[in-house]
Amino acid sequence: MPEELILRALALVNQAGILAAVVPSARELPGADTALEDWMDASGWEARSLDSDSPDALEDALTEAALVLLPDLADAGTYARCIGQTDANEFILAALDAGVVIVAEGAAADALGEQLTAGDGQPGTPGLGWIPGAIIQTHFTEGQNIPLILNRNDRFRIGLPEGVSIALGPKEEREIWGMGKPTITFREWWKA
Repeated sequence: MPEELILRALALVNQAGILAAVVPSARELPGADTALEDWMDASGWEARSLDSDSPDALEDALTEAALVLLPDLADAGTYARCIGQTDANEFILAALDAGVVIVAEGAAADALGEQLTAGDGQPGTPGLGWIPGAIIQTHFTEGQNIPLILNRNDRFRIGLPEGVSIALGPKEEREIWGMGKPTITFREWWKA
């Protein structure tokens, strides 16, 4: 992540704590350590990499966290399943309510929405639902097909180009950061 975005994220943090990178399983931990290096250099903070397979360690670390990074190290379905269907979901949302800032990159940002899309634009598995009604598509290009799930009135798409992340703050703050411009699509016939 570019240093200016790291500094922007750190400026939102209004409490002392550690940086925590959360990944779906232990096999992504080495990648999480690498993802945290730039954050540690910019902040000087202590950092830990955690996986959703270790709920006790995750819960303990999140009580000390000031910022949680969900790095782009697994597919969105894996994030949604390994976090959303475990105690990790409750622990991360409690940390968010307590003032922690969450930054999701790449496929981890896809998982924040209400529902994932299958490769053919059909409705996929449920997402984490942290951004209600949203279908988030990272690596988005302007010519990308509109998912059929958008025919529902209660869904909208957030298309994120390369290098764009989503940040969540404790007072229901939702921000899109990065060099590209998001595309918001409401139903098939209207674009913002």
